[in-house]
Amino acid sequence: MIHEVFKLYWLKRSIKHIKDKGLLSFFKYSFFFFINFFNYKKVGSIPFSYYFKRKRILNKKFSKNNLLSFDDINIERYFNYYLNSEKIPKNPIVYSFGIGGQIKFEEELVKKFDSHIFCYDPTTEEFIKNFNGSKLIKLFPYGIWDTDQKIKFYYNEGERNKGASITNYFETDENDFSEELQCYTLKTLMSKNGHKYIDILKMDIEGAAFNVFDNILNDEIYPTQIVTEFEFSDKDQFNSEDEKKYQEFSIKLKLLIDKMKKLKYKCYNMPKFTNEPLHSIEVLFVRD
Repeated sequence: MIHEVFKLYWLKRSIKHIKDKGLLSFFKYSFFFFINFFNYKKVGSIPFSYYFKRKRILNKKFSKNNLLSFDDINIERYFNYYLNSEKIPKNPIVYSFGIGGQIKFEEELVKKFDSHIFCYDPTTEEFIKNFNGSKLIKLFPYGIWDTDQKIKFYYNEGERNKGASITNYFETDENDFSEELQCYTLKTLMSKNGHKYIDILKMDIEGAAFNVFDNILNDEIYPTQIVTEFEFSDKDQFNSEDEKKYQEFSIKLKLLIDKMKKLKYKCYNMPKFTNEPLHSIEVLFVRD
């Protein structure tokens, strides 16, 4: 993803950084950025692997052909996601699904905007039980799905703390699931909380985004901004059957993006420079 930093948006962001924080801060930030970019542990895979791993090649091509690059200097990074800061009101309502035992993204939003944040993850009960952070952040041991019911979750390598997927995104053995966990539709959860709208919706739900998106749009729920990941497979190299399935995945995602455009959303590719770039397709939807 190193080519991303040479686009006009990043030039404007660099100029803004220098104006706001000074040249020394910019050089310090740039130094650590490139150190991390080439750090195997930070990247999570061999640097530039999106040039030779088939899934990442295809994800890169899809993103380039179907998603916008950032074009608004108000789009800023919040931990490992991006949002258009200009479209975030004071005290925004934020729903976050798939916290995975850390909520740094959510904590940044509380710190800057006094956000009211509702976090959901049925696989991190210990983290939820022991959380003693901001009272503006509420955590619940539920998942999101297209129905209100208990759903079977498949655990990565059979261990809950390594991630879980309703759609068996990790392709674990049929016997490697722990239990059925409670899920609700977004509409149901909003009703429980007394909300009629959402400012920001974040979903990192391991392969379940298509079903959830269909349900949200059918219920005519249109958050101002949505950050989400679309995962195809946990593996990088494909056989012929994988190639065929990926084409089906890309067609489905293209149809969803077209639908979001008709609903007046700008659909941006969210570049990731560390933590396995292009392992999935990460999207920021911003409604005009």
